Amino acid sequence: MRHWNRAAGVALSLAILSVPSSASAAPILVPDAPLLAKAAAYQRQELAFTTLESGLFLDTIVKATEVAGVKAFFAQTAQPDFQAFSGKHPFDVLDGYEEYGDEGNFAGIASVGIGARLLVLKRDGAPAADVAVARNAAVRAARAWHVYASIGGPGVVARGIRKLSPNVAGGPASPGAAPALVPLTDGSGPLPAKKGAVWRAPVAAGFDGWVWLDDTSKDQVSGYALGATWLWDALTGDPDAPKDVVDALAADLTAFAKNLMKVAPEYGLDLCIRDADGRLTSFHDLNPRQVVPDAVVAEQLTIRNGFNAAMALGVIRAAYHVGGDPDVGRFYYEELVGHRNLPKSMAENSGFIFLGAPTNFSNVNMLTIALATIGRTETDPYVLGKLHETLDKQYWSTPNSRDVSHVKQAWFDAVYGAYAATPAAGLTDRIRASLLGMQDAPAFARDRRNCDDTEIKAGSCLAVDGVTVIALETSNGHGGSLVAKEIVPWAVRPDSNFEWRSDPFEVNGDASTTMNPGGDFLAAYYLARASDTDGTKNASPHARAALPYTFTDTVPEDDAGAPASPGGSSKSGCAGAGSDVPGWAAALGALVTALAASRRRRRAPRWT
Repeated sequence: MRHWNRAAGVALSLAILSVPSSASAAPILVPDAPLLAKAAAYQRQELAFTTLESGLFLDTIVKATEVAGVKAFFAQTAQPDFQAFSGKHPFDVLDGYEEYGDEGNFAGIASVGIGARLLVLKRDGAPAADVAVARNAAVRAARAWHVYASIGGPGVVARGIRKLSPNVAGGPASPGAAPALVPLTDGSGPLPAKKGAVWRAPVAAGFDGWVWLDDTSKDQVSGYALGATWLWDALTGDPDAPKDVVDALAADLTAFAKNLMKVAPEYGLDLCIRDADGRLTSFHDLNPRQVVPDAVVAEQLTIRNGFNAAMALGVIRAAYHVGGDPDVGRFYYEELVGHRNLPKSMAENSGFIFLGAPTNFSNVNMLTIALATIGRTETDPYVLGKLHETLDKQYWSTPNSRDVSHVKQAWFDAVYGAYAATPAAGLTDRIRASLLGMQDAPAFARDRRNCDDTEIKAGSCLAVDGVTVIALETSNGHGGSLVAKEIVPWAVRPDSNFEWRSDPFEVNGDASTTMNPGGDFLAAYYLARASDTDGTKNASPHARAALPYTFTDTVPEDDAGAPASPGGSSKSGCAGAGSDVPGWAAALGALVTALAASRRRRRAPRWT
């Protein structure tokens, strides 16, 4: 793997300050000087520390004795290289990296920023040297995603990957002790006996120096699919991008999609994620008939999990987008759209994730990933119509106080602005305010204990700035967290290693030596810069034409010839096995309850 040039990377971050915007584009976000400076600092952090291990974003744990030196490095600009500034390799000041267990989600979204940055620099005529550094970052990330999607064997996707060997001969290895590895089986059965994420040695050949974390989940594979889509878009057709890297992105995502197309005998359903040990992963469920992984709605009922429908559409359409495999394309259009009408399910109830104070914002982030992937890759008018309906009625404006219109999070706003048919006014200002409100790099988690026990009992807190008054909700947030009635102002909001998965109503957080990666900032920032105010221009220029399909039901809807209400197609394409949830009302209630409590954010088969 090629090693990146730290000084050149920092030069890229600073040079972006002077890149002109293309006159032919009308980006959602045209950054001003403060925002450009903040982005440059986050890119400096990205290239110097947070992607240094493999090219993917990770939490960076700085030694307590080295925090002051790292801050001093960011406080000056005369010396752009950390090793030249400090006399220490970046790995020498770190205790290690963390969040391998959320690498697919966090780093997948962050890869949108990496790919979109390269596209923005090309569009805006940046100097060739700056484009080359951005391309190198995209290539490193794409190579790492190849490890992620193939180290466990064909069609098996990791939960996280770790590079143990040095990036360059004679250089230091990534800091931190190597994890203990668990074999896939001990001869009597898969290990561990109770399924859970463990570190594994490579299953596939060619990955010496790497290890991988298994038991991936739908949030991780969805983030991976979105990130791979943007990197493929940025690198395909680029004469200076290695062809093997582009081809690997396509082959890996295609292989994963073909595994999802197989029916899992455990439930008689497809769209189930299987691991290298032969078992389904703990949170394997992408099929809309699954309310939770172990609860399956009877096929004859019309209720479907629209949240899963959106995620399944996103992953499979991404695979068809990058790979162009005709079997994957037919499965998507003939089966998921025509036979099962998953777009209709998505538009009907994916907004059940908004539950007031207990809303799990990991679920909001997951839905955002799905809608962003569909918006980037889809060309079919009917599916796009249902996407627009979902964005407007299930995502942006719902009867709930925690929907996207209320929370003012830049990533959500950028996705809505890019792919809604007619986005609400004021999005640019909201995105700018959200991004500027985030802490500056280096993004160490700060003390944000806004409420003490006495204030909690009183229901009102004086925040750490000594000025802001926070009124508390009478009910708890997701997982029992303490939350406010209104979003907590950025100046006193607890820091997060990934803001878009965190609750903006949460009031307390602790300081640490963790340097938050900044991939959340850069993804929202560059998506908004890469996207046009004219949403018809925001599909990928490489988006494939829709394949022909017909709806299984013959009575059309008025809007686009879809099956008539109630409930759309009752078919799932899979035999009805598993634990059926009896009755429409019971299924709906279980769906809402399951989404509230989700730990993560979480017929004869025709496509075997």
